[in-house]
This record gives sequence, C-alpha cells and structure tokens, in this order.
Amino acid sequence: MNTVAEGPIRRTWSSAGVRARTTLVAIVVVGAVLAVGLIGLADRTRERLEDSITSAAETRALDVAALAGADALSGEIVTLTSDQLIQVVAEGVVIAASPGLGGVPPLIEVNTPPGATERVTVAEAVFEAIEEQSPLIEDESPYVVIARGYQSATTSGVVLVASSLSPADAAVGALRPLLVIGFPITLLVVGVVVWILTGWALRPVEAMREEADSISATALSRRLPVPESRDEIGRLADTLNLMLERLESSSLRQRRFVSDASHELKTPLATMRTMLEVASDDPDFVDWDQLLAGLRHEGQRMEGLVSDLLALARFDEGAVVAGAAEVDLDQLLGRVAEQIGAGFPGIAFETNGIVAARVVGEAGALEKLFSSLATNAARHAVEKVSVTCGVQGTDVTVRVIDDGPGIPSEDRERVFERFVRLDEARGRPEGGTGLGLAVARAIARTHGGDVLVAESSAGAILEVVLPAAEWGWNLEGS
Repeated sequence: MNTVAEGPIRRTWSSAGVRARTTLVAIVVVGAVLAVGLIGLADRTRERLEDSITSAAETRALDVAALAGADALSGEIVTLTSDQLIQVVAEGVVIAASPGLGGVPPLIEVNTPPGATERVTVAEAVFEAIEEQSPLIEDESPYVVIARGYQSATTSGVVLVASSLSPADAAVGALRPLLVIGFPITLLVVGVVVWILTGWALRPVEAMREEADSISATALSRRLPVPESRDEIGRLADTLNLMLERLESSSLRQRRFVSDASHELKTPLATMRTMLEVASDDPDFVDWDQLLAGLRHEGQRMEGLVSDLLALARFDEGAVVAGAAEVDLDQLLGRVAEQIGAGFPGIAFETNGIVAARVVGEAGALEKLFSSLATNAARHAVEKVSVTCGVQGTDVTVRVIDDGPGIPSEDRERVFERFVRLDEARGRPEGGTGLGLAVARAIARTHGGDVLVAESSAGAILEVVLPAAEWGWNLEGS
C-alpha cells in the first residue's frame, strides 16, 4: 500500500523543477522553525506571566503576614488587584479577608509554620465548595495560592493569598490571532523571496541549457555562456565547455579517421579490381599464379589495415588488456627481431643490448607493439637495426634504433598520428599503412607505459617505457 501511494508522489517530486523544489523546501523548513519558535514563545510568555503573578502574590503574602504579626490587621484587607484573594486564618477561623471573602471558609487547609512560605497551585474547581459563597472566585480558572505563616503576640496563623492565572491565559490568547495571521503571511513572503532569488540564481543555468539545446553534432565549435561569477555554476560552465572541446576534437578525429580509412581501403580494392578486370578482358591471360599472388598480397594488406583499425578502435574505447600475465621481454624481443629480420634480408638486426627483463601484459599485444616498431625501423634503415632492453629503476626501457635518415624534431609527435607517412614518395607497399606507430603507442599506454622518439644525432630511436613486473603493476587498476 505504501509503495503504491508513494510512487506518484515521488514521480511528482522528481519531475518538479529545482526552483519549485527549493521554494517548497524553504517554506517547509521555515514553517517548521516558525512553528517551533511560536510554540516556544507562547509557552515562555505564559511562564513569565505566571511567574510575575506568583511573585506578586508572594510579596503581598509577606506584607500581610508582617501586619498580622504586629496585630495591625483590621477585618478587611485591601487588595492590590482584583485577581487577588486574601485570607488570614488563625486556628481554622478566618479573622481577616479581602473584600467579598468575609464569612467564607478558608480557601485551602494548610499548616504553614511561622516564617515559612508555601506555594500551592490549585487546579480549577478546587474552590467549588466555597465559590457560591463569593462571586470573586472563578471556577474556570486555575489559581496559585501562597501560604505564609506568622506569629503575633496573641496568636499564630497563616496568610493565604490566591491569585488567578487567567491573565496569563488571556495574554497568550491575545497573541494567538497575531500568530495565526502572521504565520501564513511569513511563509508567503519566504516563498516569494526564495522563488525570485532561485530564479535569479538559476538564470545562467537556463541560458546554458538553451545554448546546449541548440548545439548539434555539426556545431560543436559553439560554447556555453560562462557567467561572470566564479561560483559552482561558473565552474560547471567551464567543465561543460571543456567537454564540448573534447567532443569536437574527438568528432574531428573520427571524421578524419573514417575519411583516411576509406581512402586507404580504396587503394587495395582498386588494385584488386584492376587486376581482375585485366585478367578477365584478356582471353589469352594465363599468368594466374601471378594474379593470385597479387590478390593475396593486397588481401593481406587489407587484413592488416582492418586489424590495425579494429585495434585502435578498441583502445579508443578504453579497453583494458585481457589475459595479462608476466612476460619475458628479452625472449619476446629476440623472437620479434628474428621474425622481422627474416622479412628484410638486407637489414642486419643486432640484439646484443637485450638483457633479462619481465613485464606484466598481454604477450600478443606486446609482440604486435615491438613488431610494429621493428618493421618501421627496418623500412627506414640503411644497413642495420639495433634492439636494446634495460631495467632502469621501476621501469623497463626498450630502444629500437635504425641507421636511416631519422625523424625531424618537429615530426616526433606527428609520426604517432594515424595514416601519417613522413616519406610520401615511398609507395604504400613499402611504407605500410601509416598505423603502425599509432597502434604501438596505444598498446604501450594500455600497459601503463608509452612510446616516444628519443634524441639522436643520426638515424631514429624509438623508445618504449613499461613498468617492470617485480613492482606489481596492476593493469585494471592503472
């Protein structure tokens, strides 16, 4: 039952705007505080008035007791207020009283020793037995009775001063209409003020929302307005604008990537189609082995290109390395140098600088990383490629060095971009797809490391830095 009943309420609350919710919360909180404060004010007012009435009764009791102790009382005692009832009782007989209480029995039965004072709060209807004998006694009102014992030369007794507490009730009752009227007016003022102030505070947010609503995928260069105040809203606007910059940069990279990928895939497809058309148009064509070899070569190029594209797409999505384990990097590098060297018989691969080292990662991905670097170095080398490996502190550093023309300093970061070839004159079969170094850097970074171009006086030095296995690098936690 509660779940069904609360469902619409929760949906209504969640669908209400921030302005409405803030105003409602402010009204509820202020209303609760006011209610507690007004109740406390009424109780405090009543308490103070009752204390004042009691204090006046005590003072009057002391005065009358002093007169009674001096045998200076007459039969009638003058009262200071009409709410006071005074009796002087000696041996159970009223010997003096305030006007209207003559001949009325004692208000209460109490034995207070001389010099002592007692306070008795009397609830309504206690005086019921004697109220008909005096019109001064109000049955509907509680009383406070002060009893003061006295001793004179001739007798001893008790002075009784009864004061009605009805003035305290009357004062609180007079406040009640003001509180009833002022309470909703105060809440109304609070609601209006909070509504206006919240609207003013949220105006920059509304401007940001309108601008964000008008930004589409083709207009990512636009930015949200930043308010002059450097508060949370200003920081939110800055954060959202940074997010738009990242989205714009990512969109540009994706469009360029798709365009380049389409262009790169068209080349082997066009080559394969041309080869097939030439063979089909020539009725005397017999060189089928050469045709199949060419088709196989172009197919392998396309397969490599697609494989690299898929790898980059996976790394762009933040994929973590699967099947991570400790890898003997020195053995892996020796195997890569042997395999790549076999494909470039004119290039000598030197591996004397490889020392024992272990890293944590996916062996297949790491082999692809160093194969890409070794292949790139072999394509640009003149005579030799050197592969070194060493442990420096908590890292393992691998260097792939060739004796080719080197990489200009202004291009040392550009070479890691996709489809970048510094030697545009080199044909695609010789120059590769232009994705090798981009894939290598992506793999290194997913393993907690990086690839960079180091300073060199001749040739090119590609340096890979990876965390050493003995330092317990965690792939998923990195």
